[in-house]
Amino acid sequence: KDERFKTSEQPMYSRKQRPVVRSPLSPLEIGIEVVALASIALSIYLAVDAWTILPARIPGHFNLAGQPDAYSNKSDLLFYPIFSSIAYILMTLLSRIPQFFNYPWAITEENAARQYRLARGLINWLKLLLIWILLYAEWLTIQVATKQATGPGALGFIGLVLCMLLSTAAYIVVARRAR
Repeated sequence: KDERFKTSEQPMYSRKQRPVVRSPLSPLEIGIEVVALASIALSIYLAVDAWTILPARIPGHFNLAGQPDAYSNKSDLLFYPIFSSIAYILMTLLSRIPQFFNYPWAITEENAARQYRLARGLINWLKLLLIWILLYAEWLTIQVATKQATGPGALGFIGLVLCMLLSTAAYIVVARRAR
């Protein structure tokens, strides 16, 4: 093999050779799951509750000033709970196969359980934040459509996206130390 690629680190397993480690969900992860499912239920409730008071055309897009600049059919409001449910299912399934994730360091028998637990935690946390972003967008769409607000507050979206970025950065720091 090429000498340039030899390292003194422990051997890295290819994705197919990585150890498979199944660990139970932590209390925090169970809490995240409960809150995620409750958020999806709230999304469904908001859509059903607002359905009769919504006009036929609702805001479908907002410009940078927070004003609606495109409209869509009322039925497009169903996108939020449907997409939240699909994201929940897919990200939950994804979190169950951490041995196939990309890691910037070697995964070995010794660190696999720690690395998988951290990666699974990140996926579950990002899943919850994504569901919250969709829930916030749905709530704002209803507020603007029913004239209870004039446009979305970008601060909420910025805050949630910033949480996603900070969570990912924190994961990288913690997972690097857990090598």
